[in-house]
Amino acid sequence: QLDHGLSTSKYGNGSTEVSYTRFGPGAFLKRHVDEHHEELKGTAGWVQPTRRSVSWLIYLNDQDWNGKTDGGQLRCFERKSKSALGVGARPNGDLQIGWLRASAIDPIERPVFLDGRKGDSQCAMYLEDAYTPKTYITPPFDPHPYLYIAGGEALAKRMLVNRKDLADRFHFIEPPKSMLTDVLAGKLDYDGTGESPQSDEIIADINPIGGTLVLFDAVSLPHEVLATKSKQRWALSGWFHEDQQPIAGYTAS
Repeated sequence: QLDHGLSTSKYGNGSTEVSYTRFGPGAFLKRHVDEHHEELKGTAGWVQPTRRSVSWLIYLNDQDWNGKTDGGQLRCFERKSKSALGVGARPNGDLQIGWLRASAIDPIERPVFLDGRKGDSQCAMYLEDAYTPKTYITPPFDPHPYLYIAGGEALAKRMLVNRKDLADRFHFIEPPKSMLTDVLAGKLDYDGTGESPQSDEIIADINPIGGTLVLFDAVSLPHEVLATKSKQRWALSGWFHEDQQPIAGYTAS
């Protein structure tokens, strides 16, 4: 919710981050998401009064920008199947951390949310939809190492998710990565030509034509910026904020 709370009163009405960016020829930005669950930010994750909610971009380039010859497109990795529930955040403040892929038995994708307030610095993953109450798919666990290290997704699937059929479908929105991840994937010399989508994703490339406005959920949409080729790519970008979710024993100031 963007219209009340610390997200409007602490930084001024309509709190937002704003960034003025220039990408020169050859510049790119690797695949990522713009906001993460508090537990994925280490000890600093819970102390901020607000967090990113909606990402936005306004392109400031010429009208004749051609993505095929000029590059610089925003590549969004959208979901291929319909979701069982709204994505990103729950009304209680919990953020989405992953997905259960659609299957032959259950042809709807299911967002997986993280409850980071299980006590003793533990958290747990759960499902929820319009017809089913909150259902935990893991026992309470310490977020380290599962949520922090490269390879944490494989550990979570093997050691945390409490049913094999769900573990086979589970993956993080954006798994933890390291330089070793790039080495193993053969991406150490990645030059911004664009990643391929996963099996449950489709791509949408948006040309940075001047005056184009783009908005998307900061938590659930992985994206990258493809390398520019000969021109400079200009944009005004930012994030509308919402209040940080509360945690027992802490009051934001």
